[in-house]
Amino acid sequence: MDRSDADGGNAREGGTRNGGARGGSGGSVGTGGAGHAAEPAVGDPVIRPAVDEAGEVLAAADVSLNGADRADRPDRVSSVLVAVGPGPHSGATVDVAREIASETDSWLELFHVVPSDAALADAGPDEDASGTVVAASDADDTDYAAAGERLLDAAEDRLGGFDRADRWLVEDRTAAGAIVEQSAYYDLVVVGAPTTGTVGRFVFGSTTDTVIGDAEVPVVVVEADGSRALDPA
Repeated sequence: MDRSDADGGNAREGGTRNGGARGGSGGSVGTGGAGHAAEPAVGDPVIRPAVDEAGEVLAAADVSLNGADRADRPDRVSSVLVAVGPGPHSGATVDVAREIASETDSWLELFHVVPSDAALADAGPDEDASGTVVAASDADDTDYAAAGERLLDAAEDRLGGFDRADRWLVEDRTAAGAIVEQSAYYDLVVVGAPTTGTVGRFVFGSTTDTVIGDAEVPVVVVEADGSRALDPA
């Protein structure tokens, strides 16, 4: 499968996917529409204009494009991998990804990584698999898969009427490693900005920095303006 195949067929073990509207005949109902720039001519770059347009999303304080020269087809985006996680930038990340998909007529993959058995084995006795300190009584009761599904539910809700989206929950040792590996099967990756604070920087900063440095396609980094983040029920 190449990057233009939005089905992301390289499903790794331990991952579960729920096919959304893929294969259907419906079009985008996202934020695109009246007032957007005219469609580019054939062969014109579309990635940076789409990212610039997405920078106008109300919930986003800053949207940056990294590694633009990694694009095999700067004039085409057909699939976007969206890293869905907790944190203050989560809602804006989904909003920006939706806007980019609307501008480029592409599919979204809502992608969340839960710790594998190896990651759990690596975690210390007083921290979870992401490096976050937890109470000892909670350490054995953390249901990462259920929490991940709730985040994906919240991300789907955030998309509103946008119907070209799938979701994928996958197990891996690190979120960054999973995102980087899967990046080869998409045209663009969208992630949240590093979070301030010691624990937040360890968890989110290292993931974002690794994805920016190692992904095989351009990476869009989204910083929220303080608006509501994803709210898993």
